[in-house]
Amino acid sequence: MRRAADLLIDTLILHGIDRVFCVPGESYLSVLDGFSQHPDLDVVTCRHESGAGFMALADARLTGRPGIAFVSRGPGAMNAAIAVHSAEQDAVPLILFVGQVEREHRHMGAFQEVDYERVFGSMAKWVVEVNDAERLPDIVATAFHASQSGTPGPVVVALPEDMLEDVVDCAPAQPRKLPVAGPSPDILQDVAARISDAKRPLIIAGGLLKNNDGRTALRDLVEAFGIPAATAVRHADLLPNTHPFYAGHLAYGAPRELSAAVGQADLVIAVGTRLGDVTTQGYRFPAAPHPAQPVIHVWPDATAVGRIRHVDLGVVCDPIRFLQGLRAYAPDRIPAGREEWGHHLNGVAAALRHRSGPLDAEDGVVFAAAVQAADRLLGDDAVITIDSGNFGGWVQRLMRFGGGRTMLAPSSGAMGYGVPAAVAASLRCPHLDVVCFVGDGGFLMTGNELATAVQFGARPVLVIADNGSYGTIRMHQEKHFPRNVSATDLVNPDFAKLAKTYRAVGISVDRSDQIEGALQAALASKRPAIISVRTSLEHISAAATIAQLQESASV
Repeated sequence: MRRAADLLIDTLILHGIDRVFCVPGESYLSVLDGFSQHPDLDVVTCRHESGAGFMALADARLTGRPGIAFVSRGPGAMNAAIAVHSAEQDAVPLILFVGQVEREHRHMGAFQEVDYERVFGSMAKWVVEVNDAERLPDIVATAFHASQSGTPGPVVVALPEDMLEDVVDCAPAQPRKLPVAGPSPDILQDVAARISDAKRPLIIAGGLLKNNDGRTALRDLVEAFGIPAATAVRHADLLPNTHPFYAGHLAYGAPRELSAAVGQADLVIAVGTRLGDVTTQGYRFPAAPHPAQPVIHVWPDATAVGRIRHVDLGVVCDPIRFLQGLRAYAPDRIPAGREEWGHHLNGVAAALRHRSGPLDAEDGVVFAAAVQAADRLLGDDAVITIDSGNFGGWVQRLMRFGGGRTMLAPSSGAMGYGVPAAVAASLRCPHLDVVCFVGDGGFLMTGNELATAVQFGARPVLVIADNGSYGTIRMHQEKHFPRNVSATDLVNPDFAKLAKTYRAVGISVDRSDQIEGALQAALASKRPAIISVRTSLEHISAAATIAQLQESASV
């Protein structure tokens, strides 16, 4: 006979979970008590539920297992909602365990009571409340299955406080086999024939390839068929950016040169991406609902294939198995002209990494300088986390990814991801350098997780673009309402001094020639660190200055 709380923990461990992220709450005290009996399970106490959720998402990216977060009922669940939304947008497996009021008080408006099914129903793959303790282990096993099968995503499991104390006579649940669909030989032959007939085929590779097997399968196929591959938003690390068939990163507002180049494709093979609005540049390439070129779409969930655009061939299967299977149908020789096509796209992508503009401006450092310095100094095995904001455009354009260098960033556009993700990555990969690029706005949303880094021995280096503004929104204001600045100015603390109050390293940078030394010192310290870069607001993005935006808006 055992407590339901203990069965829950045993089931997590049977499913390969070695780390959970939480903000403790009285609604799941029994689970916290159970954690104390499992020193082999790393319980990371976070400073905010959004931080716990984001850490779980980053950990899921790095391990391939569902990220696990525990939060208390009501306010705790609402704070964690941003991670649920990001998990759905990014197709990342996440299981959020949420406390709930006692069963006898449900539907009575009890303190912090929330109907989680109504709140999370439009975002989560499954929302379930466990009222029968004997069913808890099986429900947890089902949650793992649901979060990973088909389109990966979030599952929310509500745990009534009194249920966790129930004593039951049942065993923890074993993991359930995930369904794996492979492509048929007929499908593979069809795809190979279409590739053979195309003069300018293009692969768009997405997040479901974001593991060692996926990256290897993509590279093998690209080289065997001579097909260039572009990557979906926030997944520039799927193919080494120096590879001759790397065709660029289809990120937010991709440069016109890149959009024009990939738009010349006469066959698009989308593998492991849902082809959302950002990757397709506002549903323009491949267009929806009627693409200009034939589209082959490979995704493990039939509901996402052909739903918003016509596809010439929809393949519902595991995208890695698709690539591995298709490799066997590669031609003996790459067709004439194919390498030239690949090298053309690669040349466009490579040219975007070259920048000869100023490194400093009157109002601060052009953030490109910080990114270029990091690209020079960091090894090929570094982990780079990127928060959301205009500064990220410099990172995505100027830094090399792939070949071991990892990109962790939210395609959901959620601010506040970068710092928690860096903490989680440093905990998971303590032998690697982990660098986070974050804006001043994003840092002040979840930068308190620096305390979590100090407490648990993580050592990320946080590079803050301090330009005193919500830069992305300011950019849009200048485009649409030039010179009318509203609600985007920020007054910030001294971030370097703030770091020291957390017992972390704090370094201020005012000129571009200070950046390399600051990075070297922060990395050598083997401690969590903040490098606060006084960043030019005038050079607001990788694509334009404020003066240029104002001039174009007034024309």
